[in-house]
Amino acid sequence: MKLHIFCLFTLAFLVSCEPENTPPVAVVKSVPGMGDSTTVFMLDASGSADEESSVYVLRYRWDCDGDGVWDTDYSTRTSHASRFQGPGYSLYRVEVTDPDGGTAVAVDSVFILSFKAAPDTLTDPRDGNRYPVTHIGSLWWMAENLRYGSPVDQKTYPQADNDLSEFIYFNNNPDWAGYGSLYIWEEANVFKNGHLISDVCPPGWRIPSVSEWSALFKNYKQPFDVLYYFGPSSIENLGIRMDGYYEYGNPDHPLNGQYLDDQMGVSYWTSQFSGNDSVRTYSAISFTRDTWSLRNSSNRTAWIYHDILPIIIGYHKVEACYVRCVKE
Repeated sequence: MKLHIFCLFTLAFLVSCEPENTPPVAVVKSVPGMGDSTTVFMLDASGSADEESSVYVLRYRWDCDGDGVWDTDYSTRTSHASRFQGPGYSLYRVEVTDPDGGTAVAVDSVFILSFKAAPDTLTDPRDGNRYPVTHIGSLWWMAENLRYGSPVDQKTYPQADNDLSEFIYFNNNPDWAGYGSLYIWEEANVFKNGHLISDVCPPGWRIPSVSEWSALFKNYKQPFDVLYYFGPSSIENLGIRMDGYYEYGNPDHPLNGQYLDDQMGVSYWTSQFSGNDSVRTYSAISFTRDTWSLRNSSNRTAWIYHDILPIIIGYHKVEACYVRCVKE
């Protein structure tokens, strides 16, 4: 009996000696600490720590508008870029959680000197649409996707060479108009007699080249968070979002295409092209959340045959991508 009691006492002692999980320590700061409503503040929680866990497994989420609702999901990124409206002190907070569910919140503030309505906008004289613009390097860039022209239903009436600027909405629905307009390359560019005449951009603006797109990223080694550096309210303030693109079907069913990468990727046209009238190839810049690359499209869907064997090895695709413009 005594042995039984001793064992129970020992087990209870061992259980009581198991260490309890302590919550992490949340630390946050902003750089800079003061600015106006156009300033991009870098909110940094990299000083946070946890007694039982490595800092590399801690996760963070942010509330930057003071409404008590978290603006981001949990992620392992220790920093967040944000603007504040102000004027005066604007509170922000970060919640840090460890793998065992322990949480801690840190609250800080930035001081906003004044509210500045964005002075840098472009008004398209053709339809009155307004776009924010941003200056990066030596160029002014449109910071939203172009939305000029007339919408068409790509499944019944594809974009055609009829001297009209035509586009499709993402998911072929006007409810997605905020994403901007998806154009095939030959709708985004006026191409006649083997020469590029003009493009769909407003007067005084044009579609950027491959080299102009790639110059944006020369200071950022891949992989990097595209939205952190080039998304809305980001370092460069280019307003890139993961808004997808459209890929037309195979040569037997060219209109039965599909929308791709909604919230996962996005593609924009460049001015680069090659080839002849039979099959012309166009270059687009394509983004995922952490990288960018060039992708090719063509002016028509066409089967690709093996050089030697009588077999089909694929087909040339036609894609519809978004358009950004740069000032000439």
